[in-house]
Formats: sequence, C-alpha cells, structure tokens
Amino acid sequence: MDDIANWKVTKSNELVKAGYTLSLNEQRLILFCIAQIDSSKPFSRIKAVTAAAFAAAYMLETRHAYEALEDATERLWNREVKTRFEDGRVEKVRWVSKATYDRGNGRVTVNFSPEILPFLTLLNERFTSYDLRYVSHLTSTYAIRVYEYLKQYVKMRSSIRVTLVDFKEMLELSDSYMRFANFKARILVPAVEQINLHTDLRVSWVAIREQRSVVAIDFRFTKASQQEELPLLPLVEDEGESEAV
Repeated sequence: MDDIANWKVTKSNELVKAGYTLSLNEQRLILFCIAQIDSSKPFSRIKAVTAAAFAAAYMLETRHAYEALEDATERLWNREVKTRFEDGRVEKVRWVSKATYDRGNGRVTVNFSPEILPFLTLLNERFTSYDLRYVSHLTSTYAIRVYEYLKQYVKMRSSIRVTLVDFKEMLELSDSYMRFANFKARILVPAVEQINLHTDLRVSWVAIREQRSVVAIDFRFTKASQQEELPLLPLVEDEGESEAV
C-alpha cells in the first residue's frame, strides 16, 4: 500500500452537498475506494480493498478490519445518493452496482455504479479534494460529512451560513432531532470537536435564531498549517440562551 499521506479523496461539490446516509464502516470503505481514483482521468469503476490495507489506513486491528469490511459490504448495496434540484426534482442514484466480500482472502471488491461516475471522475471544476489521512481518525460519519462540506469553501472564504433545514437534509436527518438542543448535543458538537482535534480545519459555529427557533448555522473556519499550531476556535457561540422547542 502506498503511503496514506499521499492519498487524496476528490468528489464533485454536488456529491459533497447531496443527501445520503452511510455508516462509519461504509463511509470509510467508500472513501478508501475514492482515494484510489485519479479524478482528472477516466478510471475502472471496480476497486479492491484488502483488510490489511484497510486496517493500515484507519489504524485498526486486522480482525476489526475484517469485521468492518464485511459489515460495510452487507449494507452498501441499499445505499443511495439524493440530489435535489431547485425545480423540486429529486434524483436518486446508487453508490454501487455490486459489492463482494471474499471472507477467505479478507478482500472486498466494489463496483461503483455508472451513475455515480460523473461525481468522481473527469472533474475540472467545482470539486472538493482533501487528504484521506485527515478523516482517518474520525469516528463519526457526521464529522466526515461536515468536514467535507466546509472543506469545499475553505479556499474561497472563512465562513458559510447554511439553513438548518438544508443542513439536516444533507445529513438525512430531516425527521430526526426535532429539538435543536438534541441535534446540537448528538450531532453538531461531537462532529466539530472531532474535526478540530483530528483534521486540518479549525471550526466554530453560531446558531442563528428567528424568535426562539434556530433557523440557520453560521460556520466559521480556517485551515491549520503544519508550521503553526493554530489555537482551537471556540466550539460553540450560540446566539440566545433558550433552546428551540
């Protein structure tokens, strides 16, 4: 396996913002496969992953890598990506057309679906790229999603406002955590904590309210350099004292 420090994940921004749900094991498997792709060129949509390489990439014991790959393969077939258009259309595509787990050899073979290819290859503009190693320590699938979402903007700006509706829709949580206090405690704060601890971004956020309800989140972020240890920004700066009901 090549040095993981040189592996990059590259996705179209449309895919970064799309709605989808993946478990941590599925997310790690998908990212591992994407990191093998040169996004500027056509590629074979069949990717193989061994338990040994997977364990090395995510710092797992090999036996846990076997379990993770088997679990991811079982679930991945049913996963889909939802792209929502301004005219109200919702387009769904599958991540994979085939996923095979070879227990005896500790190996997974993933066939990306033909429909997902435009999100991963021949990308000349409007794409997000980052080192796989920055997400290899993340244990929350939501931390990975939030990291990717913010990473697409880091070269252009230092903050972004996203409505709570759109943000939860991206995370496939539209019908969950109806109280913002629960969403903050279970999803948002743990994700930001992991991003600040393990990745190259330093993130803080502000909850934007209308009357008593949170309607949007302002994310503020900067890129940490290897030469300078940037101080962590405050994790939470919540406008208003009362939680949304």
